[in-house]
Amino acid sequence: MKLYKLALSNIKRNLKKYIMYFFSLSFSVFTAYTFFALLQNEYVLMAFKYDERYKSLLTSFGIVIMVFVMFFLISSNKSFIKARKKEISTYSLFGMTNARIGKLLFLEIIIVGFVALIIGIGVGIFFSKLIAMILLDISLVSFMGDIEFTISPKAAYITAIIFISIFSVMGLSGLRVINKFELVDLFKAHKVSEGRTKGAVIFLILSIILIGFGYYLASGSNPISVVNSSIPILVLVIIGTYLFFWGGLPKVLDIIKRNKGDYYRGVNLISTSGFSHRMKSIGTVMATIAVLSAVATTAIATGYTLYYNIENDVYEQLGYDMYFYGGQEKVLDDVEAVFKKHNIKIIKKLTIQRYTCPSSIEVSEVENSYFRITKEDYFRVYPESLYNKLMSISRCDYKPLKVRAGEAIYVYPFLNDRHRIADAVNGQELNFKDRELTVTSTIKSRLLFFGAKHMIVINDDDFNHLLKIGDITDTDRVGNTYDKVTVFTYEKSLKSTELNRELTKILFASTSGFRTAYNLYEESLQTFGLICFIGFFMGVVFILMTASLLYFKQIMAAEEERHQYRMLRKIGLDEDTERKVISKRLIPVFLIPLLIGIVHSIFAMKSADTIVFSNMIANENSYITVLLCSAVMYGIYAVVYSIFYFITKGQYSRIVKTERK
Repeated sequence: MKLYKLALSNIKRNLKKYIMYFFSLSFSVFTAYTFFALLQNEYVLMAFKYDERYKSLLTSFGIVIMVFVMFFLISSNKSFIKARKKEISTYSLFGMTNARIGKLLFLEIIIVGFVALIIGIGVGIFFSKLIAMILLDISLVSFMGDIEFTISPKAAYITAIIFISIFSVMGLSGLRVINKFELVDLFKAHKVSEGRTKGAVIFLILSIILIGFGYYLASGSNPISVVNSSIPILVLVIIGTYLFFWGGLPKVLDIIKRNKGDYYRGVNLISTSGFSHRMKSIGTVMATIAVLSAVATTAIATGYTLYYNIENDVYEQLGYDMYFYGGQEKVLDDVEAVFKKHNIKIIKKLTIQRYTCPSSIEVSEVENSYFRITKEDYFRVYPESLYNKLMSISRCDYKPLKVRAGEAIYVYPFLNDRHRIADAVNGQELNFKDRELTVTSTIKSRLLFFGAKHMIVINDDDFNHLLKIGDITDTDRVGNTYDKVTVFTYEKSLKSTELNRELTKILFASTSGFRTAYNLYEESLQTFGLICFIGFFMGVVFILMTASLLYFKQIMAAEEERHQYRMLRKIGLDEDTERKVISKRLIPVFLIPLLIGIVHSIFAMKSADTIVFSNMIANENSYITVLLCSAVMYGIYAVVYSIFYFITKGQYSRIVKTERK
């Protein structure tokens, strides 16, 4: 029989084993083509203002995916070859050389890979328009809902070259594995025990210490410290995870076995022993899956959290739908005319004068913070009543301030360093010509600074007096009067594309500066929408690959354990008990890496909150909001993993129930 016919016959015979591998491989090809096509799509490139950032994000993601896909495919290929030791030994017995066997397996890889390549690229082309529309829909405010269908030959060519190269590496890797096999070993493969590993207490303790210290560093409240510790955190947690699965978990299983009362109860003996005896071969895979699950869940949770909080972050930065400096005499009538033209109602508007006072305090150092106040700085100053009025017409929730005479409230935008800044500023004296004001409290806000770095709110009477004697002024150091600021809130502010375009044109030509919520929302949506899109794809690819890898390992184990279940049935193992044994045997393999991955992700999200989200989310405890958003993604991830568990359980059950011929 010719090799290609034998290869086709083998693929048909092992179709059930190949199907999950084939699906994951096809999805990898689909993902690669999709992202290469998006990089070439003219409509997408024209839609993004920041196309270089768009390209760099997609390219970086593509590199990560390709590296991971290569690792997955080579690992899966080795598992397939080892699972077919007896079949390979038969070929060898009938005189087929290792080189010819290697060519046969290489041919199988090429056939399966070529079909997956055709299907993956074909599906990618078919869904390319839909994928591009989804990306534009979640990333653009003004997307109209349709683009032309395009095919990217360049993306198909690049995808084909990359995956053909990967298939070649897989074939060479498989040939190397074949050359290591001996005929006698192949025939006895299913009888050879992996060898028991009892683990070690030192591994268990050391893994807990390393992971715990990594969690401790990740839980820090100072963003600079967390950023500086990011590499040590990764190293500690990853090494700790591998040590746990190599030596810690086997030790836990050994301790469970010593509890004779539970160990010999029901099906615990069979299921625990079966899992324990596989730890030597599956420990590294479980550790890798735990780490990759942490990466996947963190990517998905981060993308979703960023996207979910875009609107809140926009108004936490601006407070209003629009504000501008100066030019009120020229542009107010034109601005109001634009609103009438588009039939958009102005909810509130207010024009105020900006006031400042010089700094008479100095804060030179706050631990692990960039925060400073020098005597060269100045404060934006608001009387209590004006501050409350401005906040009341903003888009943000606020609590009215009450400031007593002789006191001042310091407002700062550095949300992460609240307690350290409060300790540094509270009690400081602001010295004026005939009175002193004491800073009695601090609040966090990014609103109403209007070009200043520092801001205080004081009692109305104190403000009026200091303004009268010239300690508070509306001019800068060289005597130029500050432009007035006009703030607006209006209906449909984040959906009115044409209105915003006309307002931007007017304000750009006639004011000294302006910001609109729509412009900031559009920029944030492009960035965070793309990150969310990439995070989703990365999560899907990682979960398919990691769950498939577990599937392959358990199917290989089922082939080797089939004779053990046959012996158990001969001594009275009934069908219901067998189902319980299989469930208890497989659940830890899927559940433990998933739980550890999610716990890793929870602490990773704490770091993300410290560095990013606490500056985006207005809540006092932003981490709670982050966890609530993340919990949605963790739940979805767990559901998908559960589906793979049931697929694996079904296939495992079918294999161990099939009698060898």
